[in-house]
Amino acid sequence: MRRFFDQLVVLFYLENYFDIRLILSSYYHYYHHHELKVPKIGGKSSGGVNLNDAKTKFTKIFFESALDYMEAQYHLFNALEMNDEAGKTRKSIEFVKDNKKKEGKRLTNAFNTVSENSSAIEGALTKEAANSAEAKVHYAQALPFAVKGLMGTIQLPPEAQSLLESIKADQMAMLKLGAFVKVLPKIPEYVNNATNVGKLIISGAKSRDVKGAEDANKALGDL
Repeated sequence: MRRFFDQLVVLFYLENYFDIRLILSSYYHYYHHHELKVPKIGGKSSGGVNLNDAKTKFTKIFFESALDYMEAQYHLFNALEMNDEAGKTRKSIEFVKDNKKKEGKRLTNAFNTVSENSSAIEGALTKEAANSAEAKVHYAQALPFAVKGLMGTIQLPPEAQSLLESIKADQMAMLKLGAFVKVLPKIPEYVNNATNVGKLIISGAKSRDVKGAEDANKALGDL
């Protein structure tokens, strides 16, 4: 039975070999730019971080920052009179908040919603939109969430580094991570996009003279 189980693990790793390589390749480019080290599969974690602990911390920060971003996006869609998008975002927020749903599905939903909404908002904010008094009220409601989402998102890279170190140390990592593996390779691009759009939201508020724009800008500092 033990031998049979070991064979299953080997087969699982072979099937997910390219997922592993994709994860490491994605983070290599991000961490190389930020002067961080990317671990190799196999060996011990230099930090001694438990895989479950690293995953729990990473997902906590991800969900909190993603939900803040989604709330900001919801209010921005209202400011931009994009009612269908606002409605879909509200449904996604409720889905992601529902702990009875599978974590993998919640993670994927949050990732896709933030990413797709960011593209839509980025296109809309480059135009002369959301300038009416009513629109600015909705825009102002988005700012606190945008700041919190941005501040949370920039915490993801070091936590991802810790998670990768744990994957390196745990030979059962791919089995334990499950659906999480499909999202992990895309996190570096997600962080870059979310950060850029978050800054765009803040700068857009300032150019439109939205209430709270100055405070939001100060909160970001030199980010």
